[in-house]
Amino acid sequence: MKLSLLVVVCASILTTGTVVRADEPVTINVTGTIVASPCTIDPQSITKNISLGDDIQTSDLVTAGSQSQTVTADIILTKCPAGTSSVTATFHGTADSTDPTKLYTNTGTAENVAVGLEGDSAQGLGDGQTYTLAITSGVDPDFKVSAYAYSLGDVTPGTINSVVTVGFAYN
Repeated sequence: MKLSLLVVVCASILTTGTVVRADEPVTINVTGTIVASPCTIDPQSITKNISLGDDIQTSDLVTAGSQSQTVTADIILTKCPAGTSSVTATFHGTADSTDPTKLYTNTGTAENVAVGLEGDSAQGLGDGQTYTLAITSGVDPDFKVSAYAYSLGDVTPGTINSVVTVGFAYN
């Protein structure tokens, strides 16, 4: 009996420093973040292969700043959930120093040429550039992009190749 009483007394002494009195207020902090749900990328938009053609003439790209015909492609998003008001695409790749806001480095065999990428309002879509579309109920967002070969002067024959990735953020 003496041992039981001693255990109760010791336990009571140890917990009295952390006991809150019944008349003390209790604070509860509740936090969280609600984010916009993503849309679905149309399966035909997951990998876009844009061919500028196999007959771009060097004579058309002799002068620095000249460019080939543009080729337009669509990146379509579907099934955007209610409450998602806009989507922003961010473009990434190896920028060409001539104009990093719209040009990417060519990794093909043609020399003195870069790859240009623009949105439907001719805004440059170079490395780190963004393109935002509002989401309208019942209308799938369609990012229209145009690609072209851009002359850095005295372009040599060869292949054109550049890889650009696109990430999406939703509001």
